[in-house]
Amino acid sequence: MFALASVVLIGMTGFGVFLPIFPFLSLHLGATPTATTIAMGAYSFGQLVASPLWGRLSDRIGRKPILIIGLLGGVASYLWIAHAHTIYDLGAARLFGGLMAGNVGAAFAAAADLADDKTRARNMGMLGAAVGLGFIGGPALGAVLIGGAPERESFTMVCYISAVLAGLAALAAFALFRESLTPEARLQAGQPRARRLAILASRPALTRFIIVMFLAIAAQALMETTFGLWADKELHWGPREVGWTLAALGAGAVVLQGGGAGRAARVLGERMTLLIGLVLFAAGFAGLAVSHEVSTMAASLTALVLGIGLSTPALNALIAAQAAERERGTVMGLSQSASALGRVAGPLGAGALFDQLGPGAPFAVAAVLILGALFVALGEPAKEAISDAS
Repeated sequence: MFALASVVLIGMTGFGVFLPIFPFLSLHLGATPTATTIAMGAYSFGQLVASPLWGRLSDRIGRKPILIIGLLGGVASYLWIAHAHTIYDLGAARLFGGLMAGNVGAAFAAAADLADDKTRARNMGMLGAAVGLGFIGGPALGAVLIGGAPERESFTMVCYISAVLAGLAALAAFALFRESLTPEARLQAGQPRARRLAILASRPALTRFIIVMFLAIAAQALMETTFGLWADKELHWGPREVGWTLAALGAGAVVLQGGGAGRAARVLGERMTLLIGLVLFAAGFAGLAVSHEVSTMAASLTALVLGIGLSTPALNALIAAQAAERERGTVMGLSQSASALGRVAGPLGAGALFDQLGPGAPFAVAAVLILGALFVALGEPAKEAISDAS
C-alpha cells in the first residue's frame, strides 16, 4: 500500500500542477468559457470509453502493467498540451490523456486486492490521502512556477513539469510496486467474463453506489472546471491564487482521508460516513453559489472539503465491498466509468451555465446534484461484502 500510495502521489502531483493552469491557458489561446470546459471534459470522455477496458485487462494481466501504461500515456498527453496552439489541440490532447488513463481504476483495484473488511476503508483513505497530497504539492508548485503575469513560456514549462512527474510515477510503479493480483485470482481467457450490466442488474446496492458516484463527480466537475473562471470574474484572481486555493483544499483532504475518514467509518460505519459527507458536500456548493468575497468562499470550501474527505473513501469502500476477488478490476472500472461519465456531463453544461446564468450557477446545480446523490444513498443498506468469486 505504501508503494501504491507513493505512485499515486507522484502521478497526482503532476496532474495537480497542471489543473489550475488549464483554464487560463485556454483563455490565453482565445477560447470561451464554454469551449474551455468542454475541452477539459474531453479527458473524462476518453476515460469513460477506456476505463472498463483497462479494468477488464487489469483483471487478466494484473494491476502493475496498467498503472505503468496509464502514467506513460499521461506523459505523452502533457507534452502534446505543451505545444498546443488552439483549443482544438487542447481538447484532442486531453481526449488522448483520458483514453490512456487506466491507472486510476487499477490503483483502486490494487487497494481492494490488499484489503479485508476491516482495512478496506483505510486503504481507500490512503489512496485518497495520496491524491490530496498531490493536490497540495501540485497546485502549489504550479502557482510558484506560473508567476504573476503568465506568458506562453510559463504554461509550456508547467506542462513539462507535469510530464516529468508522470514519468517519475511510472518509474516508481515499475521499481517499487509489487503486483497485488495473484496468478490464481487472475481472470483467464477461457473463464466466463463478469459482464458489467449483469453485475449491476444482480446487485442493487452496487447500482445505487455507482449512481451516487456519477452524481457526486458530476457536481465536483462543475466546480473544478469553473472555479478558476469564477475566481477570475468574482475575485479578479489569476492562476497563482487559484493554485494556492486548490492546494489548501488538498491539505484538508489529506487530513481527513489520511486517517479521519477511516476512523469515522469504523465508528459510524461506511454508509453513515457517506451520508454525512454528502450533506456537507451539498452545503459547500450551496455556499459557493452565493459567495462574492473571500470570507464566504473560504467557509464554503471548508464544508466542501469536509464533504469530499468523508464521502469519497466511504463510497469507494462501499463499491469495493460489492466485488468478488476476480472481478475487482471490472467493478472498479465500472466505478471509474461512472466517475468519467460525471466528469463528461459536468463540464458539458458548466461553461454554458456560467455564460448564460452567471458565475454562481454551476455551483447551485452542483448542490442539487449532491442532494440527488443523498436521496439515492438513503436507500436500503447494502448487504455484506462479496467475498466469493463464484
